[in-house]
Amino acid sequence: MYSAVIIDDEEDGINVLAQLLNDFTSIKVKVMDTATNLDDGIQIIKNSNPDIVFLDIDMPGKNGMAIYNYFNEPNFKIIFVTAYQQYAIGALNHSASGYLLKPVSFVDLQKLLQKVTKELIHEQQQRELEDRLNILSTAEMTGKNIILDVENGFIMENTKNIEYCYANQSYSVVVLHTKKEIVVTKSLKSLQELLPQNQFYRTHKSYLVNVFYIRKFFRGNESYVILKSGIKVAVSVRTSAIISNDIKKMLLQ
Repeated sequence: MYSAVIIDDEEDGINVLAQLLNDFTSIKVKVMDTATNLDDGIQIIKNSNPDIVFLDIDMPGKNGMAIYNYFNEPNFKIIFVTAYQQYAIGALNHSASGYLLKPVSFVDLQKLLQKVTKELIHEQQQRELEDRLNILSTAEMTGKNIILDVENGFIMENTKNIEYCYANQSYSVVVLHTKKEIVVTKSLKSLQELLPQNQFYRTHKSYLVNVFYIRKFFRGNESYVILKSGIKVAVSVRTSAIISNDIKKMLLQ
């Protein structure tokens, strides 16, 4: 269940929205508290730490947009509620997740809640992954010596020195933390079978990463991880949805 605060100078507006959230939306949202002016609303937000704030724009005293004077980078989702289309459009120039026009439509509310809750889930997963990456960055990295087949023989290397690997046609390239590259006469799939499963992760069909070198993960139209060296390595669409849980499992191995 998600928590919410409603700030609106009209009691009827508060009551209608609260009833819609309580009785009609499939996504469970609990209204923690309400306020009829921005000052009281700011204090409620600080005390209750809600997931979502429904905020009227056109209020006497302080305009709803003034919320950004108190929260430069809000850790909650803001949904502006207004009777004026021009205000709604202006709201999207800020970090608002969307807007609702009065009188609030159940269909619009449901649709917007679906969008906002997806954002909340993604941000929670991102925080969890960053926590896990922080654990990895401070953990002592173990490794094992492996033989890498090359064109004219083989090279012995310890896996803790490998930052990532990438496919190069039927061969693979092993990139060490020193930035030295070793061309291996194995496919990336065959190389993956050789490397420790609790240390190397396939982020993409063309990339294999030592998870101890991952520092950040970014999900978007083109998702990627940033490694200790600053290199960006692509993450596939499918993998971007499961990377957090996968790394958690690797930590438990």
